[in-house]
Amino acid sequence: MNDAKHIIHILPDYIANQIAAGEVVQRPESVVKELVENSLDAGAKEIGVFVRDAGKQLIHIIDNGSGMCKEDLEMSIKRHSTSKIFTQEDLEAIKSFGFRGEALASICSVASVEIRTKTASDSHGWKLITEPMKPIQIEPCFTDKGTQIFVRNLFFNVPARRKFLRSNLTEFRYISETMFKFALSHPEIAFTFYDADTLIFNLKPSSLFDRITSIFNRDIKESLINVKYENELIKINGFVGSPQIAKLNQTVQYLFLNRRNIRSKSLSHAIISAYEHIIEKNSYPFYILNIEINPNSVDVNVHPQKYEVKFDDERMVYGFVNKAISHALQNYNYLSNNTENFQISQNPISKVDNDISKGPDNIVLINKLTGEILDNNLKNKENFSSIYHSSPRESSFGNSFQYKKVNFEILNKDKDIFQIIPNDNSNLSQANFDKHNILSTWQAHNKYIFVQTQNSIIIIDQHAAHERILYEKALKAMSKEFSYSQELLFPVEISLNFVEMSALKEIENDIQNLGFYYGIKSQTEVTLYSVPNDIKSGEEEIAFKTILSEYVQNQKVSSINRIDSIAATFSCKSAIKTGQKLTSMEIEKLINDLFECQMPHVCPHGRPIIIDLSINELDKRFHRT
Repeated sequence: MNDAKHIIHILPDYIANQIAAGEVVQRPESVVKELVENSLDAGAKEIGVFVRDAGKQLIHIIDNGSGMCKEDLEMSIKRHSTSKIFTQEDLEAIKSFGFRGEALASICSVASVEIRTKTASDSHGWKLITEPMKPIQIEPCFTDKGTQIFVRNLFFNVPARRKFLRSNLTEFRYISETMFKFALSHPEIAFTFYDADTLIFNLKPSSLFDRITSIFNRDIKESLINVKYENELIKINGFVGSPQIAKLNQTVQYLFLNRRNIRSKSLSHAIISAYEHIIEKNSYPFYILNIEINPNSVDVNVHPQKYEVKFDDERMVYGFVNKAISHALQNYNYLSNNTENFQISQNPISKVDNDISKGPDNIVLINKLTGEILDNNLKNKENFSSIYHSSPRESSFGNSFQYKKVNFEILNKDKDIFQIIPNDNSNLSQANFDKHNILSTWQAHNKYIFVQTQNSIIIIDQHAAHERILYEKALKAMSKEFSYSQELLFPVEISLNFVEMSALKEIENDIQNLGFYYGIKSQTEVTLYSVPNDIKSGEEEIAFKTILSEYVQNQKVSSINRIDSIAATFSCKSAIKTGQKLTSMEIEKLINDLFECQMPHVCPHGRPIIIDLSINELDKRFHRT
């Protein structure tokens, strides 16, 4: 006889709901997203969102949608209860935003929830009140047609979850960004958005063009390029920006699929590839685009927040999007008519790193001919080399010369002639750069500084060197070690979008310590009165806005230290540029300032600044020893 006691059991509903809430409700923004999607699915034409304490204390959603009868209201908070799916075929062709029947049940398991709702045919509405582990209350009430939902004290019963929420400013910014996405994907809907008693925006139904200029600023309208393209399977519409408003980050890139916000490396690459020859390297185009495709051709049920999707034919969608953007740019004379045939690189594989064997495992390789994301399991240089050199290629002299497959390992057996200086190298001190030790200095290709000393030639990357200098100055300024500000003769007026203004509130103290002094004129306008010393005249606005947009981008993808992030962005934007001609005095100052830095050997991004070419190494290469 087996006396072992069974240990497997069914979880109570309230525990199961809290586990589900961990996937569906990650932060207050998740609640706002799920509830606004329900309002859209209910056919609402007006939606109001009110939050208090960044949504931790209160999230209040009001809509004028279809509302619910008493029976549907009671059913709505139960797990897997939905009005959108009835059959397997419905699941394979999802047209609504919500469909799993988990959102309300999950929210009710981690907050106190009150719902008031009324249909057009009912003489009065119904009110439901629910709290975790307590009986549901439901009773008649007077309310307008539609639905109101109050979510109070989010995560009050899950202290570990509440503990890991970010600051109110950061959590509110997440909510704001989600509201902007809804406003951009549904310009025909009226949206009202309040933070406590402060109106953030009140957007009336409009065209997408007018909605964009309302959310960002009216100056942008001259730079918007209309995109409208379709075939029998798919169509795309929206706006992209002219090359002049390309940014150094991806903060103004919104992609929607059947008006659902999505993230797609492949489609983002398709868009950026169309700009390949008309924007600077490492710049990102502005775009707000909606792709419409048969729901049967896409799976949106692959991510808890439904951000990631899978297409039946990824190659077709990639090619279509790339062609649509190229066509729009041609219509505005940013691309020649034959660019469409040449905007795909001769080499179909886009490398993210020059040496894939040194890169991280998550490098993304995209076939530029198809948009397919390739397997990046290329572990050594020889394999990677074979992709490019497996067949002879013609040089510019025709067939006279052929490239040979290179054996990287043989080349690497000899010691490199150029030696990168490690961080802890003690031989390159300020003493080595004493005027008596330096024989001569010169600039090569307006990019590198050559310093001839008694024993070597030192090569300095001028941009990376100045980055390091400004980075350490910025860190000291933000630590209040010294003043780093110059007053502007003429104040600069700057227009910001709502996301940038929200970010400014988060980093107000840091950015003022850096040397930016400003006054707030309105919800979207500031006036700059002082800027850090090293910002050149005429570049005040772009430096200020770049710091804000980079801060938003960095906070999205990692937990980068806030002060380091601001200092690195400032230094990169304000540093001497590659291609900039320097005078002998500027070269001397750059060298002196560099070797007063605490870490003169690497830039803030980790790239080397200095290469040491010793006389002994040169002699060896010329067989003089």
